[in-house]
Amino acid sequence: MALSLATLGIPNGIGSLIQDNTLVRKFYDALFPNLLYRYDCTPEKWEANVGEQQILTRTGLMPVDIAGLIPGKEPTPGSYPTEQWKAQATQFGDTIDTHMPTNYVALASTFVRNTQQLGLNAGQTVNRLARNSMFRAYCSGETNTLGAVGIGAVLVPVSTLNGFTEQLQNGVLSAVSAGNPINISFGGLEPNNTVIGFQAADSTQPFGAGVLTLGSALTVGLAAREVILSQNRAKRRRAGGGSSVDAITAADILTLDDCISAAARLREMNVPPHPDGFYHAQITPTQERQIFQDNAWQRLYQSLPDSVEYNQFIINDQVGLRFYRNTASPNARTVSTLEDDGANARMAPEIGADVVNEAGLPIARMLVTGGGVCYEKWIDESKFISEAGVTGKIGDFSVINNGLQTMTARIRYTLRAPLDRLQQEVSQTWSWSGDFPVPSDQTNGDDARFKRAVVVESVGSE
Repeated sequence: MALSLATLGIPNGIGSLIQDNTLVRKFYDALFPNLLYRYDCTPEKWEANVGEQQILTRTGLMPVDIAGLIPGKEPTPGSYPTEQWKAQATQFGDTIDTHMPTNYVALASTFVRNTQQLGLNAGQTVNRLARNSMFRAYCSGETNTLGAVGIGAVLVPVSTLNGFTEQLQNGVLSAVSAGNPINISFGGLEPNNTVIGFQAADSTQPFGAGVLTLGSALTVGLAAREVILSQNRAKRRRAGGGSSVDAITAADILTLDDCISAAARLREMNVPPHPDGFYHAQITPTQERQIFQDNAWQRLYQSLPDSVEYNQFIINDQVGLRFYRNTASPNARTVSTLEDDGANARMAPEIGADVVNEAGLPIARMLVTGGGVCYEKWIDESKFISEAGVTGKIGDFSVINNGLQTMTARIRYTLRAPLDRLQQEVSQTWSWSGDFPVPSDQTNGDDARFKRAVVVESVGSE
């Protein structure tokens, strides 16, 4: 027997929106434009429980042996390296209520507006999770000192611990220790050293500020804001060619050569393109403006003033890259928290990198990615529904005990009938369970642990 929406306590005005799929459409319309980083991640359904951690393995290549076989002897069995990466299932979500007596006259329009805002919130949240995972990996292994450190010291306060807390040891991801040190170098005269321990300043911010323990005492000393680089850091590209984020000046704008260099880096590491045949460049509007100032770019269109690029201020496919304008790139306005790590510098713990350098200049970051850069390990939340209700299906509403539920783009949307004593509050909720893990490729190519993307930095806009 079919249940009517009125039986469930859903007002008639809202019921008509549900019956003609307006709510599903509104939710998805608000969600779709905000998932640009997420769409570079390969979705994989994950059979796991919330809170569960899974260790996965990526294989390397067998070494090439060009020596000829000895007559009469069999080939020696070969092997290939493996390395671990991990994912941890977490649930995310938010909710919004509509008070029916307050919104009685315009209940339907208010409810649709709330649905749209909830969808926007879902899109921004899930997109930011994907963004943070990729930027955190590809900004790892570079930090700055928090103040000067003298000769003989082994404890060094730094702006971020990102890339200095764990390392592969025989293919197993393990915490940094005396038995599993990270080789490091400095921006000044101090000789190379190792990191054998760490301590976060705030345990809730594992990629924020902290203290590194060195394997040997300093012999020269470190200046304030001196850069520290790990040997296995991800390779960044900086406009102007500086060795640290503080080297970026107001004149360091993105150029076509920076884009070509990023594509060349991925090709040199044998990174495959995305399924569409291109590397993807998530570019900020500021960097988009900057590249139009580049002489090399202007010469491409010197005799084409009516090209779509100049008519619509858009970068089409160029130099092996497919460009996507992304307004959610990490900056001081689009991160949750900021930490002061210098007189003017500001660091975002969620990506483990500065978004404002010591000169007070904002940093713009383009992310150029190849195939397999990140995975969306998602849990089918339709299985969360109890047997008292009907199991929901992706993209469709389904009736459950106290309302309606749908899954849209792997994100669950739940409409709950009024449960308060006066039956006046209608609740809408979204939730998503999973993780956006970034696999490493340290056993192939050079020393860099992460190789399937390049962060290209330039000066940003105020």
